[in-house]
Amino acid sequence: MTSASKPKVLFIGDLNRALPEYKRFETKFECISYQITTEDELIAKFESEFSDIEAIYGAWLGFVPLGGFRDKILEHAPQKLKVISICSVGHDGYDGETMRSKNITLTNVPSTGAAEPVADLVLYNTLVSFRRFNVFLRFLTPENNHTVKVRKLLDQTKDFDSVHGTAVVSGDGKGYSFGEYTNNRGNLNPRGHEAVIIGFGNIGKTIGKKLSDLGMNIHYVKRTKLSVDEESKLGYKATYHADVLDTKAFADLIVIACPATPQTEHLINAKVIEAIENSFRIINIGRGVIIDEEALVAGLKSGKVLFAGLDVFEKEPAVHPELFGRDDVLLTPHIGASTVENFDHTAVEALRSIENVLLEGGKGFNIVN
Repeated sequence: MTSASKPKVLFIGDLNRALPEYKRFETKFECISYQITTEDELIAKFESEFSDIEAIYGAWLGFVPLGGFRDKILEHAPQKLKVISICSVGHDGYDGETMRSKNITLTNVPSTGAAEPVADLVLYNTLVSFRRFNVFLRFLTPENNHTVKVRKLLDQTKDFDSVHGTAVVSGDGKGYSFGEYTNNRGNLNPRGHEAVIIGFGNIGKTIGKKLSDLGMNIHYVKRTKLSVDEESKLGYKATYHADVLDTKAFADLIVIACPATPQTEHLINAKVIEAIENSFRIINIGRGVIIDEEALVAGLKSGKVLFAGLDVFEKEPAVHPELFGRDDVLLTPHIGASTVENFDHTAVEALRSIENVLLEGGKGFNIVN
């Protein structure tokens, strides 16, 4: 197959070009790399040098800088375009319905590669939320270069400053403390506590496994209950609830692992936070809009929310300013799935879909439109 006769594939964003799968892909396709600048420039290229592309590979950022693949951009899509294959699970910025009307297939990469690293981040947040390791890390410094003194300083001060979210120390640090309390908040083993996972797809189930291995009791909130066979394949016990408020009497930890929909926006709000009977911890690796962050901040300030571990944010990429600098909050910049292994896995899967459509007469894998 000569270069002139190879199907043209436009690459938006990065991938590991040392992958053997990409090396093989290059022998079959003319690969064109493009760095997005403006909508007008992209449209102009669609009408000129990119007019005969047949597929688009969309890396993780994809068309996000232009607000997605929709409206004016989609209107001017090349006539020969057959498939857009994206690396991410989420496809909010792609107008799948209109793409389908133009015979353009949209594929994504399910969370098969993301589940483990995302669940690892939840595990990390869970341990910090119960054991408060971050507080000890902050106070063990060259100035406080004495392990027993640090524990005693944090134990001598009985009240955590919930309003500002800071652990405080007072006293001289003399004496002995085992370190089981910091500012009158117990440092607890997660074992035996109740974990409520909202959203129980592949990622939610993987989170459940890791938290179950810690000894936590697993509950899941989902639109429909898993079948008996599906529950038996989990390898651990998980109790179904139709609504998060069904767990209000016992929830110790809430983990958000569901997608953003009109039904899940602000699912965790002031009413829900108030209704939960225990002071509790919350972790969000789903979508930021699922938590009303104003209500979350108020819950942290009142002490009703003991800890928030957030990898996604309501107004992402911005973070609510009052979440910074708090010892009861752990913030990560949407990196739950960000491992080398997952980055390469998603690239390989996206390439497979393009090859399936253009060379094998298939419909692509993981079609979302």
